[in-house]
Amino acid sequence: MKKLNYIISGVMGLALLVGCQEHPMTTINPAATEGTLSFEINTPAYAGYTYVLSEAKGAETMETIYVREQPDYGFTAATQYYAQVSFGETFEEATFVELESVGSRQTYPINTKDMNKAITLLQGDNVNENPGVMDIYVRLRAHLSDATPSVTESVPTIKDCYSNVIKLSIQPYYMLLVDALPQPYWLVGDFNSWSNSADGAAAGLVPMSLVDGFSYNTVTGAGDFTFTGYFEAGLGYKLVLVPGSWDIQVGSDGTNLVFNDGGSGNITVAESGYYTLTANSEKFEGKFEAADITPNEYTSMEFVGSFDNWGEAPIMMTPMNMKHLWYATMTFDADYEGKFRANSAWDNNWGGDSFPYSTVKSGNNIQIKAGTYEVVFNDIDGNYYFFAK
Repeated sequence: MKKLNYIISGVMGLALLVGCQEHPMTTINPAATEGTLSFEINTPAYAGYTYVLSEAKGAETMETIYVREQPDYGFTAATQYYAQVSFGETFEEATFVELESVGSRQTYPINTKDMNKAITLLQGDNVNENPGVMDIYVRLRAHLSDATPSVTESVPTIKDCYSNVIKLSIQPYYMLLVDALPQPYWLVGDFNSWSNSADGAAAGLVPMSLVDGFSYNTVTGAGDFTFTGYFEAGLGYKLVLVPGSWDIQVGSDGTNLVFNDGGSGNITVAESGYYTLTANSEKFEGKFEAADITPNEYTSMEFVGSFDNWGEAPIMMTPMNMKHLWYATMTFDADYEGKFRANSAWDNNWGGDSFPYSTVKSGNNIQIKAGTYEVVFNDIDGNYYFFAK
């Protein structure tokens, strides 16, 4: 029995010693904050193979890049990966293009169409209608957004880092590039039961408005977006960039907006009222502040134009789950002109100089192209979207 007592006493003493020890502090690798960190990606098994791209298989994965081991930040973290391609190995400024999609879990699937588009952009004015086989150099950029100096700051201490460069032999197809339309952030939250669905997004999510006269990125559609609306106390809100996905979102740390961090808190207000939310999808910065406005409230909203002899059979819009937002599905069998108007009268009406988005606002008639659209209209700022179905 004495021996057993000694053993029990020893175990209890060890438990007490462990319980008194402090939790180890997380140590950040200095290279991660200095911007000198790098990491390794595997060379694809078919590196000596020529990838022949085709428009018919544009939605397929051309190749998947695997990260051998995630960047050594000094701690484990959820890392996002972005692929960059170039005609050379040095990746000097303005000599490479970054693909549009995002990778995670140490993999990056290269979409065929994205790669072909990047190669076309690299060729610039020298695009060849019968392109041959090209040597394309690829590397990954690792981005970490949730390592900040304190809970009240939103600027990461961890700098982006880059992988080694691999070479792929690719034969692209000819692609006629069209400038990308602006790609807005979308508001989601308690107001729509947190429904983030790509199907019928315009009927439930709220797209942020375009900034009048702003020049959006013609490749990605990124840039400045703004939204002024009525926010209710007790409800939570967030932004997503791609309907149906939570990968790129904007929340709050209680003081500032937090970009690209799935663990961020909801955007909330202490007092119901009108607020303005701004967000830049290239610089990942923005702000949320009270708006000193008292906008008109309308009982109905309709769309009229040359298709119905300017009001004989208007398209009636449905109010959305946030005040001042209206929605309708519209089909036009030919090109027409049109305008939005409130309460079936011309006292308050809105037009614009651009289609399908209101990049430039004016009182002119909107020049509509034939087709079927999901239409969203904001009666505070006159912003409209015609999303093609």
